Amino acid sequence: MKKIITVLLAFAAIVIPAKVLAVDDAGMPAKFWTYPVVYALDEEVTWYIDVSGTSFPEGVDLYLWAWSPTEPDAGNWENSSDFAKMEYEGDRIYKKTLIPTEYYGVPVGDIQASAGFWMRVKDKTGTLQSDVIQMPWSVAEITTFTSSGKAVQIFPEDFYLDTPVSILVNAEKVWTGAVQGGLVGKPSIHLHSGLNAFDADALMEYQAWVPERVEKTKLKPIGNNIYKIDFITPRKYYGVGEDYVMENIQFVLPSTDWVAVGTDEGGKDFVFRVLGVPIPPDPAFYFFPKKLSQLDMLTLVRTDNEKNSEGLVYTITAGNKTLTGEFVGRKENRRAYINLLGELAGTTVTKITLKLEHLNGAEILTTDIPLVPLSELE
Repeated sequence: MKKIITVLLAFAAIVIPAKVLAVDDAGMPAKFWTYPVVYALDEEVTWYIDVSGTSFPEGVDLYLWAWSPTEPDAGNWENSSDFAKMEYEGDRIYKKTLIPTEYYGVPVGDIQASAGFWMRVKDKTGTLQSDVIQMPWSVAEITTFTSSGKAVQIFPEDFYLDTPVSILVNAEKVWTGAVQGGLVGKPSIHLHSGLNAFDADALMEYQAWVPERVEKTKLKPIGNNIYKIDFITPRKYYGVGEDYVMENIQFVLPSTDWVAVGTDEGGKDFVFRVLGVPIPPDPAFYFFPKKLSQLDMLTLVRTDNEKNSEGLVYTITAGNKTLTGEFVGRKENRRAYINLLGELAGTTVTKITLKLEHLNGAEILTTDIPLVPLSELE
């Protein structure tokens, strides 16, 4: 009942200004948004309002007139206070930077219990006003994420290069090796990331020896082991050009000086995919023949290789012999052929150890392959 009354009072204020004057309606702003996308109620946030499509004159001074959760400029409809003035960005976009708890003069709990951020935009003297808008807030997003069991989540889900983005991380759910929650209590957590599977032209790496990079990649704790990082836009954060086509954001979460590295379960990188982009198939490795002897031609195959993979290298250890080489073929199907008969001539072994790596040295797998004994072939 209290919530219903609060909402009714908020709407009542829409139609009951401080003084009933001759006020012209400027219309509904084209859009409004926040940066960060996700923000705590005691955190600095910038509210943006695009008044395109309204009758406000170009570049005129505009002010916020708010009444929920409180009415900061009460009694000043005909002469808005300076603190309520918005900053003009150009192109009919205005902004207001504030900390909600300070601007409205109430604690977090009171704001959470309110009907939200209801307001208009008006001129100085209150003769021209916009339609009513409700500025987005993040109470539901943070609460839902915390209880979801997810390790990471991006807001909004339909992100792209020129949309503001917030990424939430639950340190309790992130994996470090075989341990879940290994980032809890670490001095700092960072975003080591890149676009399109770590495209070399779109990287933002955590470099512990570069202070500017440490600061830029650092996540902000917002309570209960939840961390956050914000991008004004991915384009600005990664410094890519107008013609760049983003497919995904891929990342891991190193702690200070790489003491621990947070990943998805199984040591996998986290990946946020742009909506509408097909999910690529996972790479698959196999070899033949399955019953292998040292008299055979061994064929190694890896299909659907990672987009950023520049090549594959194999190392085979057989007794005191080591064989190395590169795969051939396209990323969709790379192969290597090893003549064991020729390479292992004069030796007798019961197994080989295969190590598979990317050309940059990143290990893919190490496994033992048993060999059919020569005695069974005689």
